Amino acid sequence: MKPHQLERANSFVREELSLLLGSTVADPRVNALLVTDVDLSSDRRVARVYVSCYEEGGDLQEGLRALENAKEFIRRELGEILGWRFTPELVFRADKSLQRGARLDKVFMELEQQQQANAPETTETANDDERPASD
Repeated sequence: MKPHQLERANSFVREELSLLLGSTVADPRVNALLVTDVDLSSDRRVARVYVSCYEEGGDLQEGLRALENAKEFIRRELGEILGWRFTPELVFRADKSLQRGARLDKVFMELEQQQQANAPETTETANDDERPASD
């Protein structure tokens, strides 16, 4: 399969899985999960599905267990939507990039606050109109 076709297939499967998880799967542990990426094998027989938890108190591991319990149901529903000759085997993986990003944002905010607290206050203020002309 050509790379651009595979990318389109990945995107399509990701969108459809997102819709399925939001509307069809009844397990409440899945409500806080977000499908962040899908990586289909070149023959489209295996789909690695990366999910993340977007709620602060949500448990990603519990969500993954719920997905494993509903895997065959999700695969059957996906197969009806795709209409492909083979429905890919679903392999769910944790994507912790959202949590890492939030943690990094927090660290950067703390560093910025520390720099502002340690910065010496200046009494002189520069006026933009008083800049020397550059040649």
